[in-house]
Amino acid sequence: GLIGLIAGYLSGRQTGGGFQSSGLSMGPIVLGGFLFAFAIFSNLRGTVLNNLWWVFTVTTLATTFGLAIAVLADRAKFENVAKSIIFLPMAISFVGASIIWRFVYIARPVQKDQTGILNSLWVWLGKTSTSSNGRLLLTVVFGLLFAGCLFVALRAMRAGANGALFGAGALGLFFVFLLYRVFGPGLGGIARTVGEKTFTETIIFTQEPPFNNVWLMVVLIWIQTGFTMVIFSAAIKAVPSDLIEASRVDGATESQTFWRVTIPQIAPTIGVVTTTLIVLVMKVFDIVKVITNGNFGTQVIANLMWTRGFSEFNIGLGSTLAVLLFISILPVMVINIRRMQKEAA
Repeated sequence: GLIGLIAGYLSGRQTGGGFQSSGLSMGPIVLGGFLFAFAIFSNLRGTVLNNLWWVFTVTTLATTFGLAIAVLADRAKFENVAKSIIFLPMAISFVGASIIWRFVYIARPVQKDQTGILNSLWVWLGKTSTSSNGRLLLTVVFGLLFAGCLFVALRAMRAGANGALFGAGALGLFFVFLLYRVFGPGLGGIARTVGEKTFTETIIFTQEPPFNNVWLMVVLIWIQTGFTMVIFSAAIKAVPSDLIEASRVDGATESQTFWRVTIPQIAPTIGVVTTTLIVLVMKVFDIVKVITNGNFGTQVIANLMWTRGFSEFNIGLGSTLAVLLFISILPVMVINIRRMQKEAA
């Protein structure tokens, strides 16, 4: 966030103005604010706080990813195909998606072969990074990826695309870190000895708090990104082309055009999508019920309401939680209604 503030201030000084919003300045600010709030939520405990963590993380990431994909896919060669694939999860029910991701996250005992995609990859990385041939393979792969990032960064620097430059640089540093892990402490599930046999560690994604909550949020983000992408794509295409052309004639870069022309034009759409997601996430139930049933610190209001009211037959407490859920959604609904009335007037 501090880097973004400095970048915005320096850009403004160059143009003779104040703080300048662009991808180079707003990106780090938004990312820094998100990580700070995320760190706070990850250290808080409680059902209501879990719900707020869900609302903050899912709404922010689903909106950001949907907007990013809509911008990147706009007028691309295979735009319709890419958007159709990303939108497909919307056709799956929450229960169906939860079952799919349970198989993705599943961790079998270390003595057995892993069937979950993530743990299979984790174990494979652990075995590969500890063998000489595997270490060579990973070095070549990560080295080529780093070289690709370096190439993109150099081209972005020559073109004056500071956002792409810093993005490629950050990704390149990540691949450098992976190379360090390969030659240092190891990468993936590192082998450990149990008796006379050697096994690789697995990750129990859904049972290790507090970040097991995050793995559950991934399911909803995966589903809702397609929804936000479609809405934002329609809004971006509705931005008057003469405004875009005028900004380019005035010498604005792509980043400046996006932040100063496109974003203000689609701001009402962003507000509607955000409030819609908040209402949806506040009453999340199916995903938590199917994957963890609220255990391991993943309880949310809707699942607790079901447990108290229909499993333990504590109708009073269940009804109270239902009213709490309704009241928590009311402010968002009021904001949406007032916005629509204002636009209609």
